[in-house]
Amino acid sequence: MHAILSHLQTSPTAFHVPGHKMGRGLPGELGAWLSAAGRLDLTEIPGLDDLHAPEGAIRDAQRLAAEAFGAEETFFLINGSTAGNLAMVMTVCQPGDIILVPRNLHKSVIHGLVLAQARPVFYQPEVVAEFGIAGRVPAAEIARAVRENPQAKAVLITSPTYHGIASDLALIAGIVHEAGMLLLVDEAHGAHFAFHEQLPPTAMASGADMAVQSTHKLLGALTQASMLHVQGPRVDRVRLRKRLQLVQSTSPSYLLMASLDAARYQMETEGQARLEKALRAAADGRQQLLELPGLQVLPADDLLKWTIRVTGLGITGTDAYRILHEEHKMMLELSDPYNVLAVLSYADGERQVDRLVTALAKLAPSGHQLTVSAYTAPPKLRAVLPLHDAFDLPSVTVPLREAAGKVAAEMVIPYPPGIPLVLPGEEMTRDMLEYIEQLRSAGIRFSGAEDAALNTVQVIRQ
Repeated sequence: MHAILSHLQTSPTAFHVPGHKMGRGLPGELGAWLSAAGRLDLTEIPGLDDLHAPEGAIRDAQRLAAEAFGAEETFFLINGSTAGNLAMVMTVCQPGDIILVPRNLHKSVIHGLVLAQARPVFYQPEVVAEFGIAGRVPAAEIARAVRENPQAKAVLITSPTYHGIASDLALIAGIVHEAGMLLLVDEAHGAHFAFHEQLPPTAMASGADMAVQSTHKLLGALTQASMLHVQGPRVDRVRLRKRLQLVQSTSPSYLLMASLDAARYQMETEGQARLEKALRAAADGRQQLLELPGLQVLPADDLLKWTIRVTGLGITGTDAYRILHEEHKMMLELSDPYNVLAVLSYADGERQVDRLVTALAKLAPSGHQLTVSAYTAPPKLRAVLPLHDAFDLPSVTVPLREAAGKVAAEMVIPYPPGIPLVLPGEEMTRDMLEYIEQLRSAGIRFSGAEDAALNTVQVIRQ
Protein backbone atom coordinates (compact mmCIF):
# COMPACT_ATOMS: atom_id res chain seq x y z
CA MET A 1 0.00 0.00 0.00
CA HIS A 2 2.83 2.39 0.90
CA ALA A 3 4.51 1.82 -2.48
CA ILE A 4 1.31 2.73 -4.36
CA LEU A 5 0.78 5.89 -2.32
CA SER A 6 4.40 6.91 -2.82
CA HIS A 7 3.96 6.46 -6.56
CA LEU A 8 0.83 8.63 -6.58
CA GLN A 9 2.58 11.41 -4.69
CA THR A 10 4.87 11.91 -7.69
CA SER A 11 1.79 12.98 -9.77
CA PRO A 12 2.65 10.59 -12.61
CA THR A 13 1.12 10.77 -16.09
CA ALA A 14 0.09 7.28 -17.15
CA PHE A 15 0.97 5.94 -20.59
CA HIS A 16 0.38 2.35 -19.52
CA VAL A 17 -2.61 0.08 -18.92
CA PRO A 18 -5.33 0.02 -17.64
CA GLY A 19 -7.16 2.15 -20.14
CA HIS A 20 -9.15 4.24 -17.66
CA LYS A 21 -5.80 5.92 -16.79
CA MET A 22 -5.90 5.96 -13.00
CA GLY A 23 -9.64 6.49 -12.80
CA ARG A 24 -9.77 9.50 -15.10
CA GLY A 25 -11.73 7.67 -17.77
CA LEU A 26 -14.00 5.45 -15.70
CA PRO A 27 -17.46 5.61 -17.29
CA GLY A 28 -20.57 7.31 -15.94
CA GLU A 29 -21.79 6.46 -12.47
CA LEU A 30 -18.98 3.95 -12.01
CA GLY A 31 -16.50 6.78 -12.39
CA ALA A 32 -18.42 8.94 -9.94
CA TRP A 33 -18.23 6.24 -7.32
CA LEU A 34 -14.76 4.85 -8.03
CA SER A 35 -12.64 7.61 -9.50
CA ALA A 36 -10.48 7.90 -6.36
CA ALA A 37 -10.11 4.13 -6.08
CA GLY A 38 -9.26 4.03 -9.77
CA ARG A 39 -5.99 5.83 -9.00
CA LEU A 40 -4.90 2.70 -7.12
CA ASP A 41 -5.73 0.41 -10.05
CA LEU A 42 -2.22 0.23 -11.46
CA THR A 43 0.01 -2.33 -13.13
CA GLU A 44 3.57 -3.72 -13.04
CA ILE A 45 5.52 -0.46 -13.29
CA PRO A 46 8.82 0.44 -11.59
CA GLY A 47 8.48 0.49 -7.82
CA LEU A 48 5.26 -1.57 -7.68
CA ASP A 49 6.79 -5.04 -8.08
CA ASP A 50 5.35 -8.15 -9.78
CA LEU A 51 3.09 -10.66 -8.00
CA HIS A 52 4.55 -13.59 -9.94
CA ALA A 53 8.19 -12.66 -9.23
CA PRO A 54 8.06 -10.45 -6.14
CA GLU A 55 11.28 -8.81 -5.01
CA GLY A 56 10.12 -5.46 -3.67
CA ALA A 57 6.88 -4.04 -2.30
CA ILE A 58 4.77 -7.17 -2.88
CA ARG A 59 7.45 -9.39 -1.36
CA ASP A 60 7.54 -7.15 1.71
CA ALA A 61 3.73 -7.03 2.00
CA GLN A 62 3.50 -10.82 1.82
CA ARG A 63 6.24 -11.16 4.45
CA LEU A 64 4.35 -8.82 6.79
CA ALA A 65 1.17 -10.83 6.18
CA ALA A 66 2.98 -14.06 7.06
CA GLU A 67 4.13 -12.53 10.35
CA ALA A 68 0.65 -11.24 11.17
CA PHE A 69 -1.16 -14.48 10.38
CA GLY A 70 1.42 -16.82 11.90
CA ALA A 71 2.81 -18.41 8.72
CA GLU A 72 6.31 -18.97 7.40
CA GLU A 73 5.29 -17.72 3.98
CA THR A 74 2.16 -16.06 2.61
CA PHE A 75 1.00 -15.67 -0.98
CA PHE A 76 -1.52 -13.02 -2.06
CA LEU A 77 -4.45 -14.44 -4.04
CA ILE A 78 -6.24 -12.08 -6.41
CA ASN A 79 -8.43 -14.83 -7.93
CA GLY A 80 -10.06 -15.54 -4.58
CA SER A 81 -9.68 -18.53 -2.28
CA THR A 82 -10.62 -20.61 -5.30
CA ALA A 83 -7.10 -20.03 -6.64
CA GLY A 84 -5.62 -21.12 -3.32
CA ASN A 85 -7.65 -24.33 -3.17
CA LEU A 86 -6.71 -25.15 -6.76
CA ALA A 87 -3.03 -24.53 -6.06
CA MET A 88 -2.99 -26.56 -2.84
CA VAL A 89 -4.49 -29.66 -4.46
CA MET A 90 -2.37 -29.37 -7.61
CA THR A 91 0.80 -28.96 -5.52
CA VAL A 92 0.41 -32.11 -3.45
CA CYS A 93 -1.22 -34.41 -6.05
CA GLN A 94 0.13 -36.00 -9.21
CA PRO A 95 -2.33 -37.69 -11.62
CA GLY A 96 -3.81 -40.75 -9.94
CA ASP A 97 -2.79 -39.74 -6.40
CA ILE A 98 -5.30 -40.20 -3.58
CA ILE A 99 -6.31 -37.28 -1.37
CA LEU A 100 -8.71 -37.53 1.57
CA VAL A 101 -11.42 -34.87 1.43
CA PRO A 102 -14.68 -34.14 3.28
CA ARG A 103 -18.00 -34.53 1.54
CA ASN A 104 -18.83 -30.95 2.56
CA LEU A 105 -15.98 -29.56 0.47
CA HIS A 106 -16.29 -26.40 -1.62
CA LYS A 107 -16.71 -26.78 -5.36
CA SER A 108 -13.33 -25.14 -5.98
CA VAL A 109 -11.68 -28.17 -4.37
CA ILE A 110 -13.52 -30.38 -6.85
CA HIS A 111 -12.14 -28.25 -9.67
CA GLY A 112 -8.67 -28.73 -8.18
CA LEU A 113 -9.17 -32.50 -8.15
CA VAL A 114 -10.18 -32.42 -11.81
CA LEU A 115 -7.17 -30.34 -12.83
CA ALA A 116 -4.77 -32.48 -10.80
CA GLN A 117 -6.47 -35.69 -12.01
CA ALA A 118 -6.41 -36.79 -8.38
CA ARG A 119 -8.59 -39.49 -6.82
CA PRO A 120 -10.73 -38.22 -3.94
CA VAL A 121 -11.61 -40.52 -1.05
CA PHE A 122 -14.38 -38.99 1.02
CA TYR A 123 -14.70 -38.92 4.79
CA GLN A 124 -17.73 -37.67 6.68
CA PRO A 125 -18.09 -34.72 9.06
CA GLU A 126 -20.58 -34.92 11.89
CA VAL A 127 -24.12 -33.76 11.23
CA VAL A 128 -25.83 -31.15 13.41
CA ALA A 129 -29.23 -32.71 12.84
CA GLU A 130 -31.25 -30.06 14.69
CA PHE A 131 -30.05 -27.42 12.22
CA GLY A 132 -29.59 -29.69 9.20
CA ILE A 133 -25.94 -28.73 8.60
CA ALA A 134 -22.51 -30.33 8.55
CA GLY A 135 -20.55 -30.05 11.79
CA ARG A 136 -16.97 -30.63 12.87
CA VAL A 137 -14.84 -33.51 11.67
CA PRO A 138 -13.99 -35.91 14.52
CA ALA A 139 -10.32 -36.77 14.81
CA ALA A 140 -11.40 -40.43 14.95
CA GLU A 141 -12.90 -40.09 11.45
CA ILE A 142 -9.61 -38.73 10.12
CA ALA A 143 -7.70 -41.53 11.87
CA ARG A 144 -9.99 -44.10 10.21
CA ALA A 145 -9.63 -42.53 6.76
CA VAL A 146 -5.84 -42.33 7.10
CA ARG A 147 -5.61 -45.93 8.34
CA GLU A 148 -7.71 -47.25 5.45
CA ASN A 149 -5.87 -45.18 2.81
CA PRO A 150 -2.18 -45.20 3.79
CA GLN A 151 -1.12 -44.29 0.25
CA ALA A 152 -2.96 -40.95 0.33
CA LYS A 153 -0.81 -37.86 -0.16
CA ALA A 154 -2.79 -35.42 1.95
CA VAL A 155 -5.90 -34.70 3.98
CA LEU A 156 -7.93 -31.60 3.13
CA ILE A 157 -10.38 -30.28 5.70
CA THR A 158 -12.86 -27.41 5.80
CA SER A 159 -12.51 -25.57 9.11
CA PRO A 160 -14.31 -23.47 10.11
CA THR A 161 -17.44 -24.39 8.20
CA TYR A 162 -19.67 -21.80 6.58
CA HIS A 163 -21.68 -21.85 9.81
CA GLY A 164 -18.68 -21.19 12.08
CA ILE A 165 -18.00 -24.72 13.37
CA ALA A 166 -14.31 -25.50 13.86
CA SER A 167 -12.61 -28.90 14.07
CA ASP A 168 -9.73 -29.79 16.39
CA LEU A 169 -7.02 -29.07 13.82
CA ALA A 170 -4.11 -29.57 16.22
CA LEU A 171 -5.20 -33.13 17.02
CA ILE A 172 -5.93 -33.83 13.37
CA ALA A 173 -2.55 -32.43 12.27
CA GLY A 174 -0.79 -34.89 14.56
CA ILE A 175 -2.67 -37.83 13.07
CA VAL A 176 -2.06 -36.69 9.51
CA HIS A 177 1.64 -35.96 9.94
CA GLU A 178 2.29 -39.22 11.77
CA ALA A 179 0.95 -40.97 8.68
CA GLY A 180 3.38 -39.02 6.48
CA MET A 181 0.69 -36.92 4.82
CA LEU A 182 0.15 -33.17 4.46
CA LEU A 183 -2.71 -31.29 6.10
CA LEU A 184 -4.42 -28.73 3.86
CA VAL A 185 -7.11 -26.47 5.34
CA ASP A 186 -9.83 -24.58 3.53
CA GLU A 187 -10.01 -21.85 6.19
CA ALA A 188 -11.94 -19.41 4.01
CA HIS A 189 -14.15 -18.26 6.88
CA GLY A 190 -11.40 -18.01 9.52
CA ALA A 191 -9.18 -15.10 8.46
CA HIS A 192 -10.09 -13.21 11.65
CA PHE A 193 -9.19 -16.03 14.06
CA ALA A 194 -5.60 -14.85 14.56
CA PHE A 195 -6.64 -11.56 16.14
CA HIS A 196 -8.74 -12.44 19.19
CA GLU A 197 -8.39 -15.10 21.89
CA GLN A 198 -12.14 -15.80 21.99
CA LEU A 199 -11.93 -17.19 18.45
CA PRO A 200 -10.67 -20.69 17.57
CA PRO A 201 -6.96 -21.33 16.90
CA THR A 202 -5.89 -20.79 13.31
CA ALA A 203 -4.83 -23.58 10.98
CA MET A 204 -1.25 -22.33 11.07
CA ALA A 205 -1.20 -22.27 14.89
CA SER A 206 -2.58 -25.81 14.84
CA GLY A 207 0.18 -27.21 12.63
CA ALA A 208 -1.39 -27.29 9.16
CA ASP A 209 0.99 -27.30 6.19
CA MET A 210 -1.12 -24.99 4.00
CA ALA A 211 -4.27 -22.97 4.64
CA VAL A 212 -6.37 -20.72 2.43
CA GLN A 213 -8.19 -17.75 3.95
CA SER A 214 -10.73 -15.45 2.32
CA THR A 215 -9.43 -12.17 3.71
CA HIS A 216 -12.39 -10.42 2.09
CA LYS A 217 -15.03 -12.52 3.87
CA LEU A 218 -14.49 -11.51 7.50
CA LEU A 219 -11.75 -8.86 7.27
CA GLY A 220 -11.36 -5.60 5.35
CA ALA A 221 -9.98 -6.73 1.99
CA LEU A 222 -12.00 -6.25 -1.19
CA THR A 223 -14.05 -9.09 -2.62
CA GLN A 224 -11.88 -11.71 -4.33
CA ALA A 225 -8.80 -10.87 -2.24
CA SER A 226 -7.49 -13.86 -0.27
CA MET A 227 -4.28 -15.36 1.12
CA LEU A 228 -2.54 -18.73 1.07
CA HIS A 229 -0.44 -19.44 4.16
CA VAL A 230 2.34 -22.05 4.20
CA GLN A 231 4.68 -23.50 6.81
CA GLY A 232 6.99 -26.45 7.40
CA PRO A 233 9.24 -28.63 5.24
CA ARG A 234 6.55 -30.85 3.70
CA VAL A 235 5.37 -28.37 1.04
CA ASP A 236 7.31 -28.19 -2.23
CA ARG A 237 7.43 -24.37 -2.46
CA VAL A 238 8.83 -24.35 -6.02
CA ARG A 239 5.99 -26.54 -7.23
CA LEU A 240 3.49 -24.39 -5.33
CA ARG A 241 4.73 -21.19 -6.99
CA LYS A 242 4.39 -22.80 -10.42
CA ARG A 243 0.83 -23.87 -9.65
CA LEU A 244 -0.07 -20.39 -8.42
CA GLN A 245 1.12 -18.97 -11.72
CA LEU A 246 -1.21 -21.41 -13.49
CA VAL A 247 -4.30 -20.30 -11.60
CA GLN A 248 -3.69 -16.57 -11.04
CA SER A 249 -4.13 -13.77 -13.55
CA THR A 250 -1.08 -12.36 -15.30
CA SER A 251 -2.73 -8.96 -14.78
CA PRO A 252 -3.10 -8.98 -11.00
CA SER A 253 -5.23 -6.25 -9.47
CA TYR A 254 -3.13 -3.79 -7.48
CA LEU A 255 -6.33 -2.54 -5.90
CA LEU A 256 -6.97 -6.03 -4.50
CA MET A 257 -3.37 -6.46 -3.36
CA ALA A 258 -3.43 -3.05 -1.67
CA SER A 259 -6.61 -4.07 0.14
CA LEU A 260 -4.90 -7.23 1.43
CA ASP A 261 -2.00 -5.19 2.78
CA ALA A 262 -4.35 -2.62 4.32
CA ALA A 263 -6.52 -5.33 5.90
CA ARG A 264 -3.42 -6.88 7.46
CA TYR A 265 -2.28 -3.55 8.87
CA GLN A 266 -5.75 -2.77 10.21
CA MET A 267 -5.92 -6.07 12.07
CA GLU A 268 -2.42 -5.69 13.48
CA THR A 269 -3.14 -2.20 14.81
CA GLU A 270 -6.88 -2.29 15.57
CA GLY A 271 -8.00 -5.89 15.25
CA GLN A 272 -8.11 -6.85 18.92
CA ALA A 273 -10.16 -3.79 19.88
CA ARG A 274 -12.53 -3.99 16.91
CA LEU A 275 -13.15 -7.70 17.38
CA GLU A 276 -13.65 -7.22 21.12
CA LYS A 277 -16.42 -4.73 20.37
CA ALA A 278 -18.02 -6.98 17.76
CA LEU A 279 -17.80 -10.12 19.90
CA ARG A 280 -19.30 -8.35 22.91
CA ALA A 281 -22.21 -7.09 20.81
CA ALA A 282 -22.63 -10.53 19.23
CA ALA A 283 -22.73 -12.24 22.63
CA ASP A 284 -25.37 -9.81 23.91
CA GLY A 285 -27.43 -10.15 20.75
CA ARG A 286 -27.19 -13.94 20.80
CA GLN A 287 -28.52 -13.99 24.35
CA GLN A 288 -31.48 -11.85 23.28
CA LEU A 289 -32.22 -14.24 20.43
CA LEU A 290 -32.26 -17.21 22.79
CA GLU A 291 -35.09 -15.51 24.68
CA LEU A 292 -37.27 -15.07 21.58
CA PRO A 293 -39.94 -17.75 21.19
CA GLY A 294 -39.75 -19.86 18.06
CA LEU A 295 -36.05 -19.21 17.34
CA GLN A 296 -33.04 -21.45 17.97
CA VAL A 297 -29.42 -20.32 17.62
CA LEU A 298 -26.57 -22.65 16.75
CA PRO A 299 -23.83 -22.66 19.44
CA ALA A 300 -21.04 -22.05 16.92
CA ASP A 301 -17.32 -21.81 17.69
CA ASP A 302 -17.23 -18.49 15.83
CA LEU A 303 -19.59 -16.21 17.75
CA LEU A 304 -19.82 -13.89 14.74
CA LYS A 305 -21.75 -16.53 12.78
CA TRP A 306 -25.44 -16.71 13.66
CA THR A 307 -27.26 -19.75 12.30
CA ILE A 308 -30.87 -19.22 13.36
CA ARG A 309 -33.51 -21.93 13.00
CA VAL A 310 -36.89 -20.31 12.36
CA THR A 311 -39.21 -23.27 11.79
CA GLY A 312 -40.60 -22.84 15.31
CA LEU A 313 -42.38 -19.76 13.93
CA GLY A 314 -44.15 -21.86 11.31
CA ILE A 315 -42.02 -20.49 8.48
CA THR A 316 -39.05 -21.81 6.53
CA GLY A 317 -35.62 -20.28 6.39
CA THR A 318 -36.39 -19.20 2.84
CA ASP A 319 -39.52 -17.40 4.07
CA ALA A 320 -37.60 -15.64 6.83
CA TYR A 321 -34.85 -14.54 4.44
CA ARG A 322 -37.45 -13.02 2.08
CA ILE A 323 -39.32 -11.24 4.90
CA LEU A 324 -36.14 -9.80 6.39
CA HIS A 325 -35.11 -8.56 2.96
CA GLU A 326 -38.41 -7.16 1.75
CA GLU A 327 -39.83 -5.75 4.98
CA HIS A 328 -36.71 -4.81 6.96
CA LYS A 329 -34.03 -4.29 4.25
CA MET A 330 -31.83 -6.86 5.98
CA MET A 331 -29.63 -8.90 3.63
CA LEU A 332 -28.54 -12.10 5.32
CA GLU A 333 -25.88 -14.47 4.01
CA LEU A 334 -28.05 -17.46 3.13
CA SER A 335 -31.14 -19.48 3.91
CA ASP A 336 -32.13 -23.14 3.78
CA PRO A 337 -35.36 -24.98 4.63
CA TYR A 338 -34.64 -24.65 8.36
CA ASN A 339 -32.37 -21.66 8.95
CA VAL A 340 -31.06 -18.25 8.04
CA LEU A 341 -27.40 -17.36 8.47
CA ALA A 342 -26.26 -13.88 9.51
CA VAL A 343 -22.57 -13.03 9.29
CA LEU A 344 -21.16 -10.40 11.64
CA SER A 345 -17.64 -9.00 11.43
CA TYR A 346 -15.18 -6.66 13.11
CA ALA A 347 -17.05 -3.80 11.38
CA ASP A 348 -20.27 -4.49 13.32
CA GLY A 349 -21.22 -3.34 16.80
CA GLU A 350 -24.20 -2.78 19.05
CA ARG A 351 -26.11 -0.65 16.53
CA GLN A 352 -26.02 -3.26 13.76
CA VAL A 353 -26.71 -6.15 16.13
CA ASP A 354 -29.65 -4.35 17.72
CA ARG A 355 -31.19 -3.71 14.29
CA LEU A 356 -30.87 -7.36 13.36
CA VAL A 357 -32.29 -8.62 16.66
CA THR A 358 -35.20 -6.18 16.35
CA ALA A 359 -35.99 -7.40 12.84
CA LEU A 360 -35.78 -11.05 13.90
CA ALA A 361 -38.08 -10.33 16.84
CA LYS A 362 -40.67 -9.05 14.35
CA LEU A 363 -40.81 -12.38 12.53
CA ALA A 364 -44.30 -13.10 13.78
CA PRO A 365 -45.48 -16.71 14.08
CA SER A 366 -47.40 -17.66 10.96
CA GLY A 367 -50.31 -19.08 12.93
CA HIS A 368 -50.04 -22.55 11.44
CA GLN A 369 -47.91 -25.54 12.24
CA LEU A 370 -45.14 -25.95 9.69
CA THR A 371 -44.58 -29.54 8.68
CA VAL A 372 -40.83 -29.93 8.44
CA SER A 373 -39.38 -33.38 7.99
CA ALA A 374 -36.55 -34.34 10.28
CA TYR A 375 -33.17 -33.58 8.76
CA THR A 376 -31.51 -36.39 6.91
CA ALA A 377 -28.04 -36.21 5.41
CA PRO A 378 -27.91 -36.19 1.61
CA PRO A 379 -28.04 -39.70 0.14
CA LYS A 380 -24.64 -41.19 -0.62
CA LEU A 381 -23.87 -41.81 -4.27
CA ARG A 382 -21.56 -44.38 -5.83
CA ALA A 383 -18.75 -43.19 -8.08
CA VAL A 384 -18.65 -45.35 -11.21
CA LEU A 385 -16.16 -43.22 -13.17
CA PRO A 386 -13.09 -41.21 -12.11
CA LEU A 387 -13.99 -37.59 -11.50
CA HIS A 388 -11.66 -36.13 -14.13
CA ASP A 389 -12.78 -38.67 -16.78
CA ALA A 390 -16.46 -37.93 -16.17
CA PHE A 391 -15.73 -34.21 -16.38
CA ASP A 392 -14.51 -34.62 -19.98
CA LEU A 393 -16.76 -37.35 -21.42
CA PRO A 394 -19.59 -36.47 -23.86
CA SER A 395 -22.90 -35.77 -22.16
CA VAL A 396 -26.58 -35.53 -22.97
CA THR A 397 -29.47 -33.63 -21.41
CA VAL A 398 -32.24 -35.57 -19.64
CA PRO A 399 -35.17 -34.46 -17.49
CA LEU A 400 -34.25 -34.56 -13.81
CA ARG A 401 -37.04 -37.02 -13.05
CA GLU A 402 -35.54 -39.49 -15.56
CA ALA A 403 -31.95 -39.28 -14.31
CA ALA A 404 -32.07 -42.18 -11.84
CA GLY A 405 -29.57 -44.88 -12.82
CA LYS A 406 -27.62 -42.52 -15.06
CA VAL A 407 -24.09 -41.21 -14.43
CA ALA A 408 -23.80 -37.50 -13.68
CA ALA A 409 -21.73 -35.36 -16.04
CA GLU A 410 -21.97 -32.18 -13.94
CA MET A 411 -22.10 -31.00 -10.36
CA VAL A 412 -25.37 -30.24 -8.59
CA ILE A 413 -24.65 -27.65 -5.91
CA PRO A 414 -27.02 -25.80 -3.57
CA TYR A 415 -25.50 -22.30 -3.42
CA PRO A 416 -24.61 -20.94 -1.02
CA PRO A 417 -22.76 -22.63 0.60
CA GLY A 418 -21.40 -24.29 -2.56
CA ILE A 419 -21.14 -27.89 -1.29
CA PRO A 420 -21.85 -30.39 -4.09
CA LEU A 421 -24.64 -32.95 -3.71
CA VAL A 422 -23.71 -34.71 -6.96
CA LEU A 423 -20.31 -34.99 -8.63
CA PRO A 424 -19.42 -35.98 -12.19
CA GLY A 425 -18.97 -39.74 -12.35
CA GLU A 426 -21.51 -40.55 -9.64
CA GLU A 427 -24.59 -42.64 -10.35
CA MET A 428 -27.81 -40.73 -9.73
CA THR A 429 -30.37 -42.48 -7.50
CA ARG A 430 -34.07 -41.96 -6.95
CA ASP A 431 -33.34 -41.01 -3.34
CA MET A 432 -31.03 -38.22 -4.51
CA LEU A 433 -33.58 -36.96 -7.03
CA GLU A 434 -36.20 -36.77 -4.28
CA TYR A 435 -33.71 -34.94 -2.03
CA ILE A 436 -33.01 -32.38 -4.76
CA GLU A 437 -36.75 -31.91 -5.32
CA GLN A 438 -37.21 -31.15 -1.60
CA LEU A 439 -34.58 -28.43 -1.80
CA ARG A 440 -36.08 -26.99 -4.99
CA SER A 441 -39.52 -26.88 -3.35
CA ALA A 442 -38.01 -24.95 -0.43
CA GLY A 443 -36.71 -22.28 -2.83
CA ILE A 444 -33.02 -23.23 -2.68
CA ARG A 445 -30.89 -21.99 -5.59
CA PHE A 446 -28.45 -24.25 -7.42
CA SER A 447 -25.26 -23.74 -9.37
CA GLY A 448 -22.88 -25.99 -11.26
CA ALA A 449 -25.54 -27.39 -13.59
CA GLU A 450 -26.25 -26.18 -17.11
CA ASP A 451 -29.91 -25.77 -16.18
CA ALA A 452 -29.92 -23.61 -13.05
CA ALA A 453 -33.61 -24.45 -12.49
CA LEU A 454 -32.67 -28.16 -12.51
CA ASN A 455 -35.56 -29.21 -14.70
CA THR A 456 -32.87 -31.09 -16.63
CA VAL A 457 -29.40 -32.41 -15.86
CA GLN A 458 -26.37 -33.46 -17.87
CA VAL A 459 -25.50 -37.18 -17.76
CA ILE A 460 -22.80 -39.24 -19.45
CA ARG A 461 -23.80 -40.34 -22.91
CA GLN A 462 -24.32 -44.13 -22.91
